[in-house]
Amino acid sequence: MASVDQELRSINIQSVQILEKEQDPRDFNWQTGGYLGFEVYEGSKAWYGRLPLEEHRQDWPNDGLQKNLSRFDELIKLLHPIPKNEIYPEFPPRGLTRYRPQQEGDNATRFFKAPKLGYHRAGRDNLAMRLLNEAEIHEKILHHPHRNLGSYLGCVEEEGRLVRLVFGKYSKSLEDCLQFGLPWEFTLQQCEDFMDGIEEAVAHMHSLGLAHNDISPSNIMFDDMGRAVLIDFDACAPLESCLTKGGLVGGWKGPVVGQGLQFEVSSAECDKLAIKEIRKDLAEALEKRDGM
Repeated sequence: MASVDQELRSINIQSVQILEKEQDPRDFNWQTGGYLGFEVYEGSKAWYGRLPLEEHRQDWPNDGLQKNLSRFDELIKLLHPIPKNEIYPEFPPRGLTRYRPQQEGDNATRFFKAPKLGYHRAGRDNLAMRLLNEAEIHEKILHHPHRNLGSYLGCVEEEGRLVRLVFGKYSKSLEDCLQFGLPWEFTLQQCEDFMDGIEEAVAHMHSLGLAHNDISPSNIMFDDMGRAVLIDFDACAPLESCLTKGGLVGGWKGPVVGQGLQFEVSSAECDKLAIKEIRKDLAEALEKRDGM
């Protein structure tokens, strides 16, 4: 049975800007204002905290997963340890697939998804319930699969708790392509085709009574065959149920440009509008590339 490597360390950083009520984003200092949000793991142990951006950006110049972990022990002294019961739900007696590697080395080609600690609230188990909800969503899709939906492989149990979701690992996202320039092999027809695949996958989800609610370029990956695959279901919920995450159309464009419609309930319309925005972004990126 799979288990979490207790010596495996990770530091993930995200810039966090909190505007005052009714403050115009154009008046905010995006370079020095705000905080650095730290999500830190050592095996299944977790720490979280926000440190002033202006004071700590020099030590941690880049957002995202950090390659240099030499200051790990120093960093966790500044953060808050999170009790396991607040981020990991009890593993239910039935209904979830336990991940078991088929052969040695399998784990190297897997992505082990942990809770996103930035959503943790002290004394509450909202993250634990979100992880369990996502596992249950993936189990439903596992029994009603679609080729353009992510490759869920099961869950990792530790000491009676659900601690990780396991997926096949993808190396490239649509966000990567848009950020670093669309590959020349991407034609307009190919872009339309892979977005058609995503649209079909979303329609399949809707037929199951679910909406994704957080479709963005970072949640569209490409497999080894070049097929687009929709991932990240932690905002997915039954249609018309209240949302605790996601629901912002175009939020990936940033606080100034991304002033899209905000949905408060799980909605097929939210997914459709997000796909429409991504198609628009792709068309603009193709026009820019081909006009060079």
